[in-house]
Amino acid sequence: MKRRILLIAVALIPLALSCTASAGTIDNSKIGKLATSLGLSSEQAQAGVGSMLRLSQERLDVASYAKIASVFPRSNEYIALAKRLGAFKGVVANSSGLNSAFNKLGFSPEQASKFMAEVTGYVSQAANPGVGMLFANAMK
Repeated sequence: MKRRILLIAVALIPLALSCTASAGTIDNSKIGKLATSLGLSSEQAQAGVGSMLRLSQERLDVASYAKIASVFPRSNEYIALAKRLGAFKGVVANSSGLNSAFNKLGFSPEQASKFMAEVTGYVSQAANPGVGMLFANAMK
């Protein structure tokens, strides 16, 4: 009996460690590649997406936002990460609020501009151009 418990405990250690290691970030290879290309950390890029999602959540109706959120698995985690990193406290109400969030995350204005264009393009490609247009309009 003790041996069985020990074997189960040993088998669960890698699982527990992997959950702990990934608790702070959201795995998304496209966002990671974008981060690298712009000189951002993966966490900055994920929080940047979270800030953009928060703005679209504020500016769009529930059905429209749901179309955008479906492009990003666990979109609420992106928003929570951005908030936890101090990008915003409550709402991101407009484009100046989004720019402020990017600034707090350490984006340069040039990085923010390129980042927004890439993320918007990704939404258009992953969903469809109409959803991409919804997202782009919400960023204005």
